Amino acid sequence: MNNRDTIKMVETMLGSADLVELRNFLAGLDFHLVAKAVNRLSGRRHQIFSALSPEIQAETVLKLSHQSRDEILSRLADSEVAQFLQFNDEDDAADLLQALSPERQESIIGRIRSDKRGKIEHLFRFSPETAGGLMDLNFIIVKPDYTLKDVADKVQKHYENERKMPFVIVTDEKGKLQGYLSYKTLITSPPSASITKLAKPLPAVPYHADQEEVMHIAQSSGIDIIGVIDEAGLVLGVVHPHDLLRIAETEATEDVYSFAGVHKDEDIGDTALHKVRRRWLWLVINLGTAVLASFVVSRFQSSISQMSLLAVFMPMVAGEGGNAATQALAVVVRGLAMGEVPWSEARRVIAREALAGSLNGVIVGLLAAVVAFLFHAPPLLALVLGFALIVNLFVAGLFGAAVPFVLKRLRIDPAIASSIFVTTATDVFGFLVFLGLGTAVLT
Repeated sequence: MNNRDTIKMVETMLGSADLVELRNFLAGLDFHLVAKAVNRLSGRRHQIFSALSPEIQAETVLKLSHQSRDEILSRLADSEVAQFLQFNDEDDAADLLQALSPERQESIIGRIRSDKRGKIEHLFRFSPETAGGLMDLNFIIVKPDYTLKDVADKVQKHYENERKMPFVIVTDEKGKLQGYLSYKTLITSPPSASITKLAKPLPAVPYHADQEEVMHIAQSSGIDIIGVIDEAGLVLGVVHPHDLLRIAETEATEDVYSFAGVHKDEDIGDTALHKVRRRWLWLVINLGTAVLASFVVSRFQSSISQMSLLAVFMPMVAGEGGNAATQALAVVVRGLAMGEVPWSEARRVIAREALAGSLNGVIVGLLAAVVAFLFHAPPLLALVLGFALIVNLFVAGLFGAAVPFVLKRLRIDPAIASSIFVTTATDVFGFLVFLGLGTAVLT
């Protein structure tokens, strides 16, 4: 069943007020589909979520949009929240509780069983966007003098208590991280094998490391599990692949939204008024910068009125400059976000992007000149258009690469503010060169 059919069925059952039928229908769906239905059906989210069993609620709530999650949690009783949090991993439960008021946090945590409560309270010491806030506490520690039977016994005991298979970490006698043991290694190794020799390397980060740093270490090391340590180097927890995937999804969404001037919490199911409240300021800022480009055009009104073909080709100059700038911006902003481009490489990166823009400008400019000539434009106007595009794509590459570096140096997020400055630069320089040369040569 696809998303559309699922949503239609849920709407039908909500309309008939047959909650038993709704509960049975939702129980047979994958929780990803359930989350999509909840996100789309604004105004009925709480009703749908309440029809789920606590086990499915625990999985579904992690896939909801920020707005859906906030709306549902605000309408659920503390006892209802505590009931489904019993089925969440402690790190996920802590993240969900972070969004609530301290009073509700205390009330809900007090209703959770004591062993899980202690772990959640421990995770509350760490910021949710750091390695400590992301880490999972489902692990056991083994020492070098353990036998494989000792390890197996400890794994079995942990499973009996937690009903989850633990991640096995190897430390030295002082508790310093040495590596980890995979279950494949435990199963296939001879009983006499040395624990130290069987241990595989495990990269580690301090608990206060930002989630972007955690992601960068995972990518550079090629290992998708990261250990989390304290100041003394003692193991606090581990960050698992699903946590890394969530980081990647979150960071990618925030970067794309920021690049477009959209609030990170905006969702496709938001009301029109809600979208307006989150977007209007960015559009007003863009309007302000567009005034500068309009001012440049206004200086050449007489030329445009005498040579109307100038106005015909202006969108081509602006459009090509904007596209080229976006290409340079995307590459540089990503490189900065991933920590791949140090400040010492700024000049080289900017020079390469400016050169690439110039060479693309030659290709596009020649083609545009041919097109203009085929439109029966005067040969000189075709040459002006081609030259203007070369200059504008050079500017696009130059500013598209330079602006993110400058903003990063000023401690401003390049993903949020770069596009507005770069677009203004390409419009202003593109129009200035095209209309200025056109006026000088043709009028």
